[in-house]
Amino acid sequence: MPLRPPAPALGGRDGPTALPRWITAIIVGAIAVASAAALVWPSLPFNRQPVADSDVGVISAQIEGEGMGGRISATAPDFAYIAPGGKTVRLSDYRGKVVIVNFWATWCQPCRQEMPALQRVAAAEPNVVVLEVDLQESGDKVRSFLDQLALDRLVPVLDSDGQTTRRFGVLSLPSTFFVDRTGVIRHLELGGPLSEDQIRVGIGKAR
Repeated sequence: MPLRPPAPALGGRDGPTALPRWITAIIVGAIAVASAAALVWPSLPFNRQPVADSDVGVISAQIEGEGMGGRISATAPDFAYIAPGGKTVRLSDYRGKVVIVNFWATWCQPCRQEMPALQRVAAAEPNVVVLEVDLQESGDKVRSFLDQLALDRLVPVLDSDGQTTRRFGVLSLPSTFFVDRTGVIRHLELGGPLSEDQIRVGIGKAR
């Protein structure tokens, strides 16, 4: 019976070998858990930020309707927010325009990186509205971040209880939905940062 050749030693002269599958599985699992924890952590009751009275919008109500969902070809889940100055605005009030609904947070690095591209597109597209739905942070923090980067063409809205984020089925940040003029989601991008070209492709599908 022939002898089996000896197993190569890790890190030998022939170079490092691949990690065992169980170690790789543990590493991948840990990364997935960390990503989920980063999204869930802000929603825990003891970690919620108070909603500051500042010049950003604050979501005040969820509006139910048939056929709504956070998926392509579904009507975008409708919601109402109180804009600076006290006016109540609904997502459905933007019918007739393409709306980009971008879910983000200041602690999300890819979110921060794609903001300038969203700003450039919003500045060049007067018939496109970019709603920046922030996940459970204070208005002062959001306003300060946008002002620092001169992001004056984006419309910040606070999702203080996370209900809108959940209705759209968002599992990670950033997540970006492209809503057409009739209120139907035509394209979505999960993850980021998005480039200006990617944003324009999404707008094209929503036109």
